[in-house]
Amino acid sequence: MSKTKRSVIVVGFNVRPLAYSLHKAGLEVYAVDFFGDLDLYPFVKDSIIVTDELNDTYETLNDNYKHYLAKFCIELMERYSNIDYLLIGSGLDDAFDERTMILEYILKKDSGIISLNNNLETIKRARDIEQIYSYLKSHGFSVPHTIPLKKTEVYDHLQFPLILKKKSSSGGTNVYRIDDISALRMKIQQIRESDILNEWLLQEFIEGIPVSCTIISNGNEKEVISINRQIIGLNLVNPPKEFMYCGNVVPAYLTQADRKKILEISYSLTDTLKLKGINGFDFVLKNHIPYLMEINPRIPGSIRASEESLGINLLDLHIECFSNWEKVKNILKYKEMKMFATKLIVFAPNTIPISKIKIINKMKYVHDKSPPVEPIQKYHPICTILYKDKNFADSFFKTLKIADDILQLVG
Repeated sequence: MSKTKRSVIVVGFNVRPLAYSLHKAGLEVYAVDFFGDLDLYPFVKDSIIVTDELNDTYETLNDNYKHYLAKFCIELMERYSNIDYLLIGSGLDDAFDERTMILEYILKKDSGIISLNNNLETIKRARDIEQIYSYLKSHGFSVPHTIPLKKTEVYDHLQFPLILKKKSSSGGTNVYRIDDISALRMKIQQIRESDILNEWLLQEFIEGIPVSCTIISNGNEKEVISINRQIIGLNLVNPPKEFMYCGNVVPAYLTQADRKKILEISYSLTDTLKLKGINGFDFVLKNHIPYLMEINPRIPGSIRASEESLGINLLDLHIECFSNWEKVKNILKYKEMKMFATKLIVFAPNTIPISKIKIINKMKYVHDKSPPVEPIQKYHPICTILYKDKNFADSFFKTLKIADDILQLVG
């Protein structure tokens, strides 16, 4: 392997956006990815694709994909022994055993690879939402009323609707709206049959505007990248779950007062957790009060939309903040949201034949292109749209038009 360039292994459920920006930043990129979208390959030197390697489907591998991401990450590190960096994306947020596997391999081999990630204890603290809520309440911030599911004695006194969510939920999976006590009892029975009750939470349903905040930090200092509107459960794009993450608009169209409140919480958590690199915070804004829903102690899914809005390669800054914070500060000092960028994931309303996948893959603004080797099944992602324009409305509604064109094509 040539050492004229810095090199990085990036591993995650969908690393295509990260691989793109890392490549554009001048790095040699090696990827471990679940699906292996067509537009991943131009930006990587080599890759291991979980579904290809195991010749299996998402449904079959869903329970074990985290193990395979870690296993193939180690395999790629064995294949290329002088990689400079390791970056872990989405899909391993709560996979502490799998992260430990990777870290122990690096220590054992003494490879000198630099982790561009938060340390394991920081990630555990960031993902412990009950402790995070305790911290926020003690500092005067509003949080949704939340109790562990194991506290069965309070069921009859709960106010409906409420949210039932798994502690390790991400991207809107394992999050359910419960409208009455009978629906709750039924869902609890389903959980008893296949999962552990105390892995779940009951939470006050906060109805409002979903937003997120992207922060970059070096463990001591921090800067805001962007505050983003989140697109959650948008029926137009056929999400398989009610609270499924469907995309973002960057920047969010908010008042300065709302922005200030969101930043206050995000900065406070960044400081207390000693987060490093680029990290994301998810909120619901109700009556101008931000309620934290989740911390993503990694680069968030909105990153490419933030890059398009700012005209800055944020993966380059993510790397620099581990060793050259002054450079990061100097670049962000002059940052300006030049455009509004919308990211939108489109899900299949029915089975989509290969012939139509080929047409979609040639459309402008389409990314995460599915390989045209087999039909796309209902509710699986078809593609991601990324479009930017001069104002919020044009960016969002023109993106919806592109999505509608795709859905008209597939019937």
